[in-house]
Amino acid sequence: QAGFPHRSVPPGTDRGVAATGEIAMNATATAVSGSVGFAPLLSLYTSGVGIHGLDTRLPDEAMRPPLPPVLSWEFLALCGASLIGPYLFCCATYAYHFSRLDRADVKMRVLAQDVPKAEHRYDWRAALGRPEGISAVVGYIAVLILLGPVLGVCDMVPNAIKDLTPTIKPLVLLAYFLTFDLLMWCIHRAQHEIPWLYHHTHDQHHLIKSPTIVVALTGYLPDTCLLIIVPFHLTQVLVPCGNFVTVFAFASIALWHLHMIHSEFHHPWDPILKRLGLVTTHDHHVHHLRPKKNLAHFFTMFDKLFGTYVDPSSLCQLCPREKSA
Repeated sequence: QAGFPHRSVPPGTDRGVAATGEIAMNATATAVSGSVGFAPLLSLYTSGVGIHGLDTRLPDEAMRPPLPPVLSWEFLALCGASLIGPYLFCCATYAYHFSRLDRADVKMRVLAQDVPKAEHRYDWRAALGRPEGISAVVGYIAVLILLGPVLGVCDMVPNAIKDLTPTIKPLVLLAYFLTFDLLMWCIHRAQHEIPWLYHHTHDQHHLIKSPTIVVALTGYLPDTCLLIIVPFHLTQVLVPCGNFVTVFAFASIALWHLHMIHSEFHHPWDPILKRLGLVTTHDHHVHHLRPKKNLAHFFTMFDKLFGTYVDPSSLCQLCPREKSA
């Protein structure tokens, strides 16, 4: 075998023992060969882009930057960004909402009775302060910080968060979105198929027939915990080789997209998302009109795979503009 030359059996050595040893050496050679063949794929998967360019080094625990001490400006800055940043991010989505609110040429719905309620279009302060809204996500982050690094009671902080390597990993980012959306799809399907679960977690969100960006996270606190926080945490645990920068990019894009698909108007990038097989505003409006359909939030392939996809062009309530996109 390669790397393990054949050795003759010394006189008096039991043939069975010799055969067992040779089998063990063959297995070791196979394992080494397999790991060598796997290394380029692992290197590709974990490669990242940072301030110093492309980084293709394999993950090394010894090279990972340590977390700053709890009583340090660096740690306080990370906590501040994690706890205040989501609120500022939501304010940015609301600013975008108001910048396009009065443009009649980009509206989603064609029927007069489908115009969103005034409070769903304008009351962004109430949306920002709802406990089931972004405050629930910030609360989740606060609990992780408090129980883990601060008090040392129970460290539930995912390992990816503890890796401060200044690179973003594109393939890990893709793995985050695929895992997150599949977990969300499964939970979302269960909410719509199990009456008790639906009425105790999700039905308030579906009282909104014409959603807007402002009410994207409106509903029950258990709904936010079950449909967003649980799969978000599990994604960080299940997907290997992540780091803080990649998780931050993932969370930011996901939060923006979850708001955008609830919009009452078209987005300039919707045709691009459609061509890439990603969920558009039209796709999610179908879900609010047909609650057991179009359950995915990021990839339409999950709905198409499980038979829950409905083409938005088949619904007369939606603006037909997408037909020409």
